[in-house]
Amino acid sequence: MSHAAVRQPFQQVREEPKALLAGALALLVHVVAVVALTYGFSIQTQRNEPVSAELWAALPPPAAVAKPVPAPPEPPPKPELRPVPKPPPEPKEVPVKAPPKADIELKAKEAAKAKQAEDERRRLEEAKKREAEKVKAQAQAQAQADAKAQKEALAKQAEADRIRREQEELGRKAAEAAASAQAKLMASHIDKIRAKVRNFIVEPPGVPPKATAEFDVVLIPGGDVLSVKLRRSSGNALYDEAVERAIRRAEPLPIPPEPQLFPQFRTLLLQFRPQE
Repeated sequence: MSHAAVRQPFQQVREEPKALLAGALALLVHVVAVVALTYGFSIQTQRNEPVSAELWAALPPPAAVAKPVPAPPEPPPKPELRPVPKPPPEPKEVPVKAPPKADIELKAKEAAKAKQAEDERRRLEEAKKREAEKVKAQAQAQAQADAKAQKEALAKQAEADRIRREQEELGRKAAEAAASAQAKLMASHIDKIRAKVRNFIVEPPGVPPKATAEFDVVLIPGGDVLSVKLRRSSGNALYDEAVERAIRRAEPLPIPPEPQLFPQFRTLLLQFRPQE
């Protein structure tokens, strides 16, 4: 680069501040003038006093101002050299080895085995569920059957109890009827026995009318007397002896001819009173 080329830009830099400074001063003078006119007019309006103004045909030349000599520009800083980073090495592609055929078959077998195990587990679960439902249904059916059987058993027991009570009542009535009939039969035959014995009593004198002699008489089939025993005396020994002799003389005593009725007449309690 030549020296003249360097000096021309430097002169342009020195002339530009002069023009700017002159323009700024001219603008300042105009502003001051406008302010002065405005202020003067305001004063004239308020005081009504004449105002004199001096008009300039042209602005006075600006005063000489010492032009500062600009310092020579500093040379730009040298760029700092930085080491250029090396790009990272590209990753090497690792070749993917295809699994051997044996591994593929093994995995397929394992998958099939796992699927088979899962299917078997589900089948077992469904079988257990069906079995549980079957057991539950059987238990419900059994419970219903038990309840029905219990109800029927209770009904049968109630009917059996009713029948048993009816039979017991009938048996009681029959027994009462039989006992009544037997009592009547025994009373009838005992009256006959006593009447026959009384025909053979020879009463001694002086026996009280209420004197009662009681005898236990044991008979044998046919009405013959096996034994006679005084249970309670009448208080008159002669009357007691007379009654005992009459019992023996009256045999055979009149008992029922039916053999099944003889046990009821084997042992008799006979009472005798004078003047009956």
